[in-house]
Amino acid sequence: MGTDAPVPGIRRHFVTIGGTRQIHYRRAGAGPAVLLLHQSPKSSREHIALMQHLMDRFTCIAPDTPGNGNSDPLPLADPDMADYGDNIAAFLDALGIDKIAVYGFHTGASVGAAFAARHPDRVHIAILNGLVTLNAQERADILANYLTPFEPRWDGGHLAWLWARLREQTVFFPWYRPSLAGRMGGPMPAPEVLHDGVIEFLRSGDAYRGPYGAAFKLDGAAMAAAMRCRAIICASDWDPTVNYLGRLPAKLPDGVSVERLGDRRGDAVYAWVADLLARYAKGTPPQPPAPTAIADGTWQDFADVDGGQLHMRRTEGTGRPLLVQHDAASDNRIVHRVTRSLAGKRPAIAFDMPGNGESDNTIGTENVTVAGYADVVVQALDSLGHESVDFYGMWGGGLVGLDLAVRRPDRINKLAMSNVLYFTPADAKAYHDNYTFPIEIDWFGGHLIKCWIAMRDQGLFWPWYERTRQSAIRQEPYVGTAMVHSRVVSMLKAGDMWRHAYRAHFAYETGDALAQVKRPTLLGSPLWDPNYPHGQAAHSAHTHTAWLDLPPDMADWAPAFLPFLDA
Repeated sequence: MGTDAPVPGIRRHFVTIGGTRQIHYRRAGAGPAVLLLHQSPKSSREHIALMQHLMDRFTCIAPDTPGNGNSDPLPLADPDMADYGDNIAAFLDALGIDKIAVYGFHTGASVGAAFAARHPDRVHIAILNGLVTLNAQERADILANYLTPFEPRWDGGHLAWLWARLREQTVFFPWYRPSLAGRMGGPMPAPEVLHDGVIEFLRSGDAYRGPYGAAFKLDGAAMAAAMRCRAIICASDWDPTVNYLGRLPAKLPDGVSVERLGDRRGDAVYAWVADLLARYAKGTPPQPPAPTAIADGTWQDFADVDGGQLHMRRTEGTGRPLLVQHDAASDNRIVHRVTRSLAGKRPAIAFDMPGNGESDNTIGTENVTVAGYADVVVQALDSLGHESVDFYGMWGGGLVGLDLAVRRPDRINKLAMSNVLYFTPADAKAYHDNYTFPIEIDWFGGHLIKCWIAMRDQGLFWPWYERTRQSAIRQEPYVGTAMVHSRVVSMLKAGDMWRHAYRAHFAYETGDALAQVKRPTLLGSPLWDPNYPHGQAAHSAHTHTAWLDLPPDMADWAPAFLPFLDA
């Protein structure tokens, strides 16, 4: 459980659209190009198995729909399916692809239909599996009830709602109306499958309502009647959308047909799709373009490492590159305010560590160490062509830079560490043994609330698991709902790695490394951090380091420590 291991042959990319937003996509194989469009509120991850089935014969390109996965939402208050269809045209323009074969499932079928209807000259064939065709009464009912706003709550109740919501939609359609008429025949998915659905939903957050709502607003019958390219509208008998096939016009345009797939599912559907694509798909696409910055001066990309890819956020600037590193059970979203503040000042790079965020887990879970993380960072820097960088890391992330500065001083010019983990051996052992717990998925979703309360208590007690009068943090509580939600999402995405990463950091001999480091080193902390006295103790014990009281707001940290790095 946790961040995916790399999938052989499938690579992930970002492309920048209009200088304002980015689309994340997966790509695999060689040969004629095929576009794979997923359902909501999932991502292109849904099509990994299909890509593996097709990649021997085709170049598979599977984007995340805007607002799903890791693609930025459309910059529209109330987008309709025409907007998502036009987004596909803009996406293909950015990739340098003129014409393509399309397969879409559920929401992906609606997106594919809109693209095919609006841009028929760009479609070899559109295979639309599960196209929604609601009548006026159904549409009004679903738009009023299906798309519940997703708003994080201080008590974590939104996670309990999400688990129940995902269970319910496997039993009833629509999920909010439990009735015999709406009861579906399949079994309840395994808890691990539901948990995977939670992670996918959390990637979207409230933006899930954009493409989902557009699919329900779509008049599928009218869209089918407007087709001017080859298209097949289909559904399997086990799929509730099979009932919509009978609502399509009796007379469809030339080249547009309807097909029931019977009980086909999984590999049987993939084989049927592959046979169609072999007949109609044409044209080999160019190599993926490099992404460019968006309006705030940052952009997302991937760096190659042994066995996979690391996700990163970047900025442009002048001077020596600055690596910004997150802490355990976290990802580069947590440090994004630091990274973004460097835009125009320094070329900055913020990696997700292996097994965290959106990076492949290339190191497993058997022997996770700070040195192991540092070695992967060197691989990533090599792939980017950076021989030497300045380094900033918070909490355990700083230890990665410290380890590099000791073992590979040629790679680190200057080092800045905040919220330093510097403990007595007894305390370090206690934290190693007690600070984390395995995330064991409950069939009723209770593990989600456990994670929420544990992460929130990190802002109330040090260490959080003691929860005593003596361990209470006597500062303004650092428990903002949005912050806790972001940390919990990162924790859930990391899965088992959250435990291994924390333990690696607590096992690290920070004092020994500080005694050996020869590179200029700055330590610091904001007053609200319970590690503030530990950081000061590290500075007092290692007088060759500099000290800085950091401002309360993380967005102001980089301007505070840049003078040290620039001196």
